[in-house]
Amino acid sequence: MNTKRKITNWQVMEMSEIEVPRGLAGVIVDTTAIATTDQSGNLVYRGYRAVDLARKYSFGEVAYLILYGELPSKSRYSEFEEKVLSLSHLEDKYVKLIQLLKEKNVLSSMRTVTSALQIESSDKMEQLLQIAAKFPEIASHSYRIYRNLDLIHSSEKDISRRIYQLSTGKGDPERAKFLEKILIMYMEHEFNASTFALRVAASTGTDPASAINAALSTLKGPLHGGANSEILSYLLKFKNEEEGIEFVRNRLENKQLVMGFGHRVYKTKDPRAQFIKEELRKLIGDTKRFQIADAIETYMWEQKTLPANLDFYGAFYLNEVGIDEPLYTPLFAVARVFGWVAHYMEQNANNKLIRPLSRYIGNTGREI
Repeated sequence: MNTKRKITNWQVMEMSEIEVPRGLAGVIVDTTAIATTDQSGNLVYRGYRAVDLARKYSFGEVAYLILYGELPSKSRYSEFEEKVLSLSHLEDKYVKLIQLLKEKNVLSSMRTVTSALQIESSDKMEQLLQIAAKFPEIASHSYRIYRNLDLIHSSEKDISRRIYQLSTGKGDPERAKFLEKILIMYMEHEFNASTFALRVAASTGTDPASAINAALSTLKGPLHGGANSEILSYLLKFKNEEEGIEFVRNRLENKQLVMGFGHRVYKTKDPRAQFIKEELRKLIGDTKRFQIADAIETYMWEQKTLPANLDFYGAFYLNEVGIDEPLYTPLFAVARVFGWVAHYMEQNANNKLIRPLSRYIGNTGREI
């Protein structure tokens, strides 16, 4: 008896098997209380719009919200800051490991060091928080060792100022505040590729470091966290709007991808990108470089109806804040790790092994 039938766009192969779109586009695979996008297209963290949080709260306060579900009181936040600072120092044995590796790719170094971390606590949240707290130093030391620069240590209590100091070697509160805005935008984004990879790993019962390494490996891909480096490489080449538009036109005519545009969630406008665009204008004014980026964004919308995503303005923004390009994706990880922590704990709290099926299209009936 043939049990196959169609239900709208979903094909039921057997009563217990459902075929869904490739890439899981448009498919809800689980529930989450951490982040979503609302009906107006706004990114929402624990019920608050992310851009509103970035305008009013610090990176650390938003991280606390992501982890624990509520904005902290002053006393609770002070305790949280102190705890993160106390866990942030990277021990000498891990620094020696970074020196031995001297990896050109900072994210690769971060994966190796994360997998090597020896954490004594048996409490999962404590383990995760220790990893997250150490990420800024792991990223900074990995970058500086490869570049033969002196290592930086920071005792700055404010998390975003410490990240800025470790990333640039400078104590600039104003620039650190600008960096903080984009770090908050990077912190969480529901079931994105790296987070879903982490949840798949977490569903097997693996340890926090292994699950975070699954996320790091996924973030490294150019279609996820690695896009901003490529965007900067082409944005900085243009002397005027015409050059930028000509570059994009050629890419489109040759059916090549223009990095920084389009998003599976945001079809008309990425509110994160528009927020960072506003902040970029505050940072550098209506300069020629800003006008070039704006012209490219307009052209892409007119030609392909594709909005600029966060990576497009993010690459430009990080450059203007003073961050060196090899640290772009690692800083994405430094922020997103707090989202990963929350998702690991959420998966762990109501776990079911994530194990989809596949539809076989290879040879059949072959005999030796």
